[in-house]
Amino acid sequence: MRTSHPRRSVRVKAAVTALLLGAGGIAAVSAPAHARPAVPPFTTGLSPELQRLLDQVGRHISLRELEADGTLAGLQRATPAADPSSLDLTAEEADRPRSGKVATPGTTFDMAWFERNLRAALTGKTVGYAYSIGKAGQLDRQAGVGSARVAPDNPVTAQSATKAMTIASVSKPVTAAAVLRLLEQKNISVDSGIGPWLPSAWKRGADVDKITFRQLMTHTSGLLQNYQTATGTTGGKSTGAWDNIRIAIGQDLGSKGFKYANMNFSIFRIMVPKIAYGVDLSPLYDAPPANITKAQIDYLTGIVFLGHLKPVLALAKAPVGCANSDANPTKLYAYPTGGQAGWGPQDYTTGCGGYGYNMSANGITSFLSHIRYTEKVISADARKLMVDDNVGMYSYDGAYGTYHGHNGSWTQSGNRGMRSCAMSFHIQVDASLLVNSRGDYPSPCAVLLDAFDNAWH
Repeated sequence: MRTSHPRRSVRVKAAVTALLLGAGGIAAVSAPAHARPAVPPFTTGLSPELQRLLDQVGRHISLRELEADGTLAGLQRATPAADPSSLDLTAEEADRPRSGKVATPGTTFDMAWFERNLRAALTGKTVGYAYSIGKAGQLDRQAGVGSARVAPDNPVTAQSATKAMTIASVSKPVTAAAVLRLLEQKNISVDSGIGPWLPSAWKRGADVDKITFRQLMTHTSGLLQNYQTATGTTGGKSTGAWDNIRIAIGQDLGSKGFKYANMNFSIFRIMVPKIAYGVDLSPLYDAPPANITKAQIDYLTGIVFLGHLKPVLALAKAPVGCANSDANPTKLYAYPTGGQAGWGPQDYTTGCGGYGYNMSANGITSFLSHIRYTEKVISADARKLMVDDNVGMYSYDGAYGTYHGHNGSWTQSGNRGMRSCAMSFHIQVDASLLVNSRGDYPSPCAVLLDAFDNAWH
């Protein structure tokens, strides 16, 4: 039986409290006026030191809500999340903005034609897909086609527009909305430098502090170029890992031309806890207390980030998480499967922000509708940034105007993977499409754009 040393426990508790609450030179930022009461332990098997740290975090966010949806379940077994392949980013950029080609120009939009065109583009080309279409902020139609799981991944499970799966880089506009809302709440300009909000334990290269929030969310920060310079590689596009982002931050800032990189958004997983609650766990990451690993500190940072993100998305009636707690989660396949088992899902609490969210098609469309037509989630000014200035979103040139959204792509071994798109059209039509297999079909954004442009008569 292990016995704890009382003096050592007191020292650990004091150190943890100081780091979380801003003592010892780590400034607390806008601490809540009334700290949340201490919370009872929610998970089993945690070391006393890790439980104590979780309890301290619970003074800022609702652990009960995070426990209820399974977010806390991975804390005990936390490991660094594997970054997706850089091939994903090449595919994503190929799927990105394109011009629509309309067959016959028309003046009347037909929702039934839109749905018909969408389905026709994917018939016989996927294991399964789900879509959701909204009109003027209301769900108009939805469907799951094919399977979310096939043998040998029993039980075989039908696809559904209500079933969450990984959405890849459609995560980025979700992160952008949550960050823009937080910046407004804290009276921080999107064009201000990120320096004050970077982890205190991180070395900063020259001029890195001057990178702005806007530059991160438009992929003009220079972080990927920094990472490539520091590592002598051409990789890193896909990375959202703590250590790799830290490498980029520690390099003197070089070129700031557009370069698409997940770290531009995954860094918010690490900065938002400090902006929102004054929580900076970076000193503990470098020197973890006894019985706590670096991966658990990283995971706990992700928990605090989700403590901000999930209530924001709840305003849009759009559940979100970095892990999938579904008893029979959607798998990602090659097409045809060749009898190969599907991939995933993986817990991306230590990597999410630029990718890694799990959402349903209905949830994504509800999110789009809320940020486009209401101010429940973001303000009109923030909407203008996202829609007009491409902060966290892209513009797509269609036959009937400019459309807005984001795509996603994910590839694993054996050509297993998925592709996704969320798109908002000029007549208050919003749509999302999630395909849980690779295969010879057009990119989901091309499917949505062409289906819309050919739905007029």
